[in-house]
Amino acid sequence: MLLANLKNKFIELLYNSCIKDIAHIKENYSHESFFSYCIYCDDGFSSFSSIGCTKKWFMEQVEKLKNLYPNPLLSAETLAAEWDYFGVEKIENFRDINELVDNIFKAYYDDEIEDLNTTPKDLDYVGLENFFREAIIVVINQLKASKCFDSNPFESDLLLGLQFPDPDMDLKELVLKISEQVNSPQWHKKMLASYSQ
Repeated sequence: MLLANLKNKFIELLYNSCIKDIAHIKENYSHESFFSYCIYCDDGFSSFSSIGCTKKWFMEQVEKLKNLYPNPLLSAETLAAEWDYFGVEKIENFRDINELVDNIFKAYYDDEIEDLNTTPKDLDYVGLENFFREAIIVVINQLKASKCFDSNPFESDLLLGLQFPDPDMDLKELVLKISEQVNSPQWHKKMLASYSQ
């Protein structure tokens, strides 16, 4: 099995999942104002969904976070742990992409992916991470090009990218690499400031 051959399928399924999820948001949150919408996954890339935050929730969180973070405003804006919308509320929208990811990981752990640099004792996690990084950048840019964010409830300058529940330093670096490719300079500057705290 070649990971390179799976990339287009992964991109197609993740894009379709997000389009369905965004339609769900537009139907059920039309009275809100979203300033963020990101792809969300666990630190092992084994389960994908989405995450976002509404302006109303953000304003409430800033007050609650005053004693938890040095800059509660920045943290409430940029850290998924403080956001209020989770795509898992409509998790069936992400079923197809997560089935594909399950199959990718089965092949990965069975050492059946031929285009990763593996040795008998060492699976190429960096190669797998690069696969996800490259594909996620493509998906987010396709979503932007589709203009699905150009109407309510999404704000005109939306924070996009990838988010994890509790990223370590390596995952923060990955988040920032993606942010640089998909966000406005203003949002990327905020991400850099937040993830260096």
